[in-house]
Amino acid sequence: MKVRNLFFTVAALSAICTQAATFECGGLYYTTTSANSVAVARVPAEKATNNPYKGVYIIPEQVFYDGANYQVTAIADSAFFQSKATEVQVPNTVTTIGECAFAYATDLANITLPLHLKDVSKMLLAGTNVVNVAVPEGVKTIGWGAFQSCPMLHTMLLPSTTKRIDAYGYNNCHNLFEIYCAAPTAPEASGWAIFIGLSGIDVIVPDDDAVAKYAANAVWGDENTFKLYPSEEVSISMTGEVEKYNDHYMRFALGNNLAYKIYKGDELIALTAADFYYVPITAEGAEYYIVPTNMMNDAEATKVVIAPSAVKNVTDDLDLPTVYGRDGSIYIHGNTHGEMVTVFDMYGRLCFRRATNGDEVITLDRGIYVVLVGNHPTKVRL
Repeated sequence: MKVRNLFFTVAALSAICTQAATFECGGLYYTTTSANSVAVARVPAEKATNNPYKGVYIIPEQVFYDGANYQVTAIADSAFFQSKATEVQVPNTVTTIGECAFAYATDLANITLPLHLKDVSKMLLAGTNVVNVAVPEGVKTIGWGAFQSCPMLHTMLLPSTTKRIDAYGYNNCHNLFEIYCAAPTAPEASGWAIFIGLSGIDVIVPDDDAVAKYAANAVWGDENTFKLYPSEEVSISMTGEVEKYNDHYMRFALGNNLAYKIYKGDELIALTAADFYYVPITAEGAEYYIVPTNMMNDAEATKVVIAPSAVKNVTDDLDLPTVYGRDGSIYIHGNTHGEMVTVFDMYGRLCFRRATNGDEVITLDRGIYVVLVGNHPTKVRL
């Protein structure tokens, strides 16, 4: 009997220990989904009145909270539902975005979806003011009502992996002017009210063979709704315009109703149809290449060089603490006056964030880091 009681006690404690926890970091709320991963969560009800999501959100790949690093791997159901977010850039660590995640966020005009997204979920961007949206390769399904009632939606770019568009997918999108679909075979779109009441939509597909296949499809072959065209070369060129957004990011100006592949060196880091894309300012600097694309053909790349960030040593200011690296740790010695201490690695990823008044020891992997005490940066090598 005692053993049985002990078993139930341990099981109960285990269940308590594995319950999800919600915390705030850098202006976003997160819910733990495992010991080392989190999902972006909706603002808790008790805080939503005074602190709703509002403005631009560049979601980080990882966050540091209460002594632990968490990778951001998901966005929860309804996380930004009816929020005042205007732009959202989702990192490539995210593979799942929940139902209604951005629904009826009526100020939302720009979004960059992650490269490894599995599917476009139900009501994902319904009722938003997004103008141009690029869906990354690998996505097979556009979920139920995913883009319905988007009054400003003009251009939709779908990947070659697109297999199905569910009911109400583009219902009431009366400004939808063009769909670039790289799928060689027409996606299934037989559900109710996907394109009902819409007309004059140009559909650009890979080649003449795809045009014939789409034309033979009961939905895509409706000449009152669609005009089918084979893809052509993309000749648009970029100015390479870039500007500083804040102390941590530079912003590329995009636009032009096309998608853009963005490379960091040889690595593809984004596919977006947003007006802007944000890259971190790092101590090392970086070379980026912006490639306009219609999902089937690419234009010539534009090279953009982000210079290394200029950081000064906080020890130049006698009222601030000393910051230095030694034996695999960052040491902050002296009074920080309650300022927020933030640490980024050389790729701009958040490694540590906490307000403190006294000495701090932060143990990290070998590398180069930028340590901010308030607004005062120091470069540290471990």
